[in-house]
Parts: sequence; C-alpha cells; structure tokens
Amino acid sequence: MRATGWACAVVVGFGCGESHTAQPSGGGSGGQTAHTLTVHVAGNGSGQVSSSQLSLACKSECHASATGSATLVAAADAGSKFDGWQGACSGSGDCSVSLDADRDVTATFSKLPPGSVRVTVQLTGKGSGRVTSNPSGIDCPGTCSATVSQGSSMSLAAQPDGNSVFVGWGAGCSGSGGCSFTANGDLTVWVNFDVKPPPPPSTCAGISPPDALGMRQEGYAIEPYNFNCLPGLGDASGTLAFPRSYQDANAHGSNIGFVTSRGGYAGNYSQSESLHPAQQPSGLVTWGDPGHLYPYGPGAMVSSWDSAGRTYGSTTFHADKLVGAADPTGGLLLAGEFDLTSSGDSPPDGKFIHAALMYSGGGAPPSVRWGPQPLAASGTVFGAGVDALGRSLVITGGQLAGSVTAQWFDRDGTALTGEFELLTGFVPGASTWFEATPLIGGGLAVWRMDFSSTTHAQALVTVASGKPSLTPAPAWLVARPDTRPQIARGGRAYAMLPFGANGVTCSQRLEVVAPDGTSCGATDYPIAAGTCDTRDLTVAADGTVIQGLPLSMEAWNPLDSRHSCSWRYWPGAVK
Repeated sequence: MRATGWACAVVVGFGCGESHTAQPSGGGSGGQTAHTLTVHVAGNGSGQVSSSQLSLACKSECHASATGSATLVAAADAGSKFDGWQGACSGSGDCSVSLDADRDVTATFSKLPPGSVRVTVQLTGKGSGRVTSNPSGIDCPGTCSATVSQGSSMSLAAQPDGNSVFVGWGAGCSGSGGCSFTANGDLTVWVNFDVKPPPPPSTCAGISPPDALGMRQEGYAIEPYNFNCLPGLGDASGTLAFPRSYQDANAHGSNIGFVTSRGGYAGNYSQSESLHPAQQPSGLVTWGDPGHLYPYGPGAMVSSWDSAGRTYGSTTFHADKLVGAADPTGGLLLAGEFDLTSSGDSPPDGKFIHAALMYSGGGAPPSVRWGPQPLAASGTVFGAGVDALGRSLVITGGQLAGSVTAQWFDRDGTALTGEFELLTGFVPGASTWFEATPLIGGGLAVWRMDFSSTTHAQALVTVASGKPSLTPAPAWLVARPDTRPQIARGGRAYAMLPFGANGVTCSQRLEVVAPDGTSCGATDYPIAAGTCDTRDLTVAADGTVIQGLPLSMEAWNPLDSRHSCSWRYWPGAVK
C-alpha cells in the first residue's frame, strides 16, 4: 500500500510510488551508467531512511538513479524501533550499497511494546570504536539500539579502536567519563571517537649516543715534580689541552701539552702558576696563583693560547679568594677580592673590592672585558657560572646562617639583579662549594659540590637566565648525582660526564640526554679489567671525549713517587 504524506528528496533523480531514472551526469557515451536504488519502509512501526550522498529522506518508498555508492541510515520514530534491513543490505547497522546495478532495500520498523522505550547509540567523529551496554543489548557498531522497559537503568562503555581515541558523550550523556542513565523515554546517546593524533616527535630525534670511533692516546713522561694529572679539555677547532699541575713545599706550577684531535703535536708549555684551565670555543684560558707575587700578598695570573697552542702570554694582578668559571661563549669569569690599582710586581695598596670581572677568552691576549663590578652581597664567593647566553651568576654566602645568595650580570657586566636568595637552611660539609652548569637555551643548574677523597655532586636548583627565578632541579638531574652535564650534539643535548671515583668498576659511561631528561643512549669506555680509581671523564668543545687513565696505570719513579700522565680520547664522539 502506498502511504500518503510521505517525504522524499534525492539529488539526481527521485520518485515516490513510481520510478524516475536520471541521466548520468555529463551526458554522452563516455560516462558511467546510472542505476536505480529503490528504498521501501515497511513494518507496523514508523521511521525514516536517509542518505547524505543522495540527499534522501524517505518515510515510505523512494527511488533514486545515481552512480557510485551510497550509505543509508535508518532512524525509528518515537514509539517504534528499527528491526533491520532486507534486500541489498542486512543487519541493523548503516547500509552501504553500491550502485553498479539496480538495487532494492527494505527498512523494517515495528511498534514498541507498551511501557517500552528505545535506547539508541550513534557513533560520531572521524575515529572508530565499540560501545557496549549493561544490561546487554547494545554492541555498536552492529547492534546500536535496544528496547528496554520504561524507567530501566542502563550504562554504556566506550572502547576506542587502536587508531582512535574516545573524545566524549553527547545528547543522553555528556563529558568523557562514565555514561549511566534511566530510560524514561526514547533516548539517543552520541559517542565521539576521533582519530588518534600522531605521536609527538621523539625528544631524541637527531640525538644519538657517542659515536663509535677509534681511540687515540696522549701521554707525558715522568715529570720533574710530583705532578697532578688534570682533566683534559679542548676547543671547537679540535685543539686539545692536557694540563698537569704541581705544588710542593718549594715550588708550584703547571705544564700543558697541546695536540690536535687528529693526533698532531701542537706544543708543550710551562708556567709558574697553580693551574685552573677554562674550556673555550677557541684556544684556551687558565687562571691561578702566580708564585712570584707571593712576596707581595695574594695574587692571580690569567694566561691564554690560540687554537694552534701558541701562547698569548699572561697578566698578573692582586686578588684573593677567587672563584672562576668558563664562559661557554668565550671568556673567563672571576669573582672574589680584587685590587687592580697596584702593579702586579709591587705590593698591593690595600684597596681590595668584593667584585666580579670577565676576562677575554682563549684566542686573544688576556684583558679585562668588563669589571670589576662590585657585588651586592658582602658574603664570601662560593661559586660561579656563565650560561649559554653569556650571562654570569655569582654565588655568595648570605647574611643569615644557612643562607646562600646569588647575583646575575649581563654580557657587558651590567648587574641584572641585586642579591637574591638561592638556598636557605643550607648545611655545608667539610669541603663544600657550588658549581653552576649551563642549560640549553639559557639559565644554569646549581650543584652542591663536596670533596672527600673524590668529588661528589648533587643538583639543587635551576636559575632562569638573568632573573631571580628559581625552580627545584628537575628529577632527571637529581637522579644523576656525581655527574656534570655539558651541552653537546650541537646544542641539542647534554653529555652526562661522570666524576672520578675510587674503587669502582674500571670503566666509565657517557650518557647522552635530551633537554627534557630523556636518555638517548650511552656508551661505555672501558679502562681495564676489575676495579680502579677513575678520573673525571670530559668532553672538549668539539665533542671529543677525553678519559684520564688511573694513576695505577701510569709509570712511577719509585724513588720519589713521580709519575707520568696519560689520556685516551675519541675525536668528535659527541659533536
């Protein structure tokens, strides 16, 4: 029987009760042939069949002529339920039909029993997933509607497919949590699944552990004094420096051997100072106490070399209680007590000031770049650091017991802050100081340093560049004590360098870590079998890994305990 009052609409051709055939779009003999789709609405209930592709909305019987394919969706009216498809489709889900031939589809609707309501789930979004009900009855896609007694309680659970995420509920439920309701009337619940976004790029993208490269070795014969073999260092051009210092009751001084990372000899230099080398992007700069100033009171000497290992000479001045730190952009920060008004070869005039100053770096004759700038704090200088932006932090003792303070200076020496609180309630050990290591992008990580037969380090706080802004040291730094982070891999990562230790496995591990603390791999650098007393592992500015050999592996003179100094190195391993 043909119903009256039906509604029907199609794009290409339509009919209700009779068939109309539309010509293929474009006309002519070269197009696809259109086929007729006939939709019947049957049963003692009522509902609507729709298709977005055909702009179809049919409540009785409709005809459409088209090419390609279409999807039909059945929706029951209130008091009715959709029982399923017959003909070209089956089941109770959406009907996808190909129009490569004439097709006939029937949608059957039935009336709900008295006192019953219909609960329907509609899947939305670009993703996919499964929705089930408790009590059972809905398992969508597949069975997306259920008839339940009016007033029944029901809950729905959404499970996205592997390539999708559950976004949330709509209509009968809301939010992204659970979905529970009482079905007092016909109810539709939308379930939004979206396509899972691609994973973010790995924080280790482009960052690798140290490269597997051939090892080289540099060594120096038994020295005329009891030398202390210091950690190796080097500049960005590949010139490496291997320093040794000595100090006894009669004399003190240092030697530096220069080589290229390719193994070429660049020179060996001696100087009369207690050596503190500072790694530079070009050449080398050192500072220390010159022996010939001792008759006139405390003093300091700054020396520099170029990338070929050629010395630029030294400058001396009156100073006391100095702390130094390398500027990674080139330069040497010194902080403490200065008297620059008197000549270095005459007694000081007593006009010491509590200040900081920046010397030029390697690759240029030593000269003051800025300063001395007076410190806002009157306390003793306990540490210093220069960040990747060239800003300097000086760490001092505060006025109150357990107080540690700091002050920032800009690249030109301008004071960026006054004295600000760095730590409170701090309890030092027998030999405690602070070091500040550069962070990628600027700022510094402040470390507590203690010495008891070996050096121990523990990260405390990080300080924003040029600001009195503190945050606790990140967990990944705290979890790596007794190491020093050095910016490596072209500024994209940190090389975590272990300090020397006594009686440990005779091997050292260099871990490469992304800026967020993700480990991007590590390489072990074995020294010998068993255990030994290791020395600090270091990385030159060109990424060369340098490992000092334990004293147990050096040549000894049994008459006076003099020994040689040796280093192994792997050129550009973390460049």
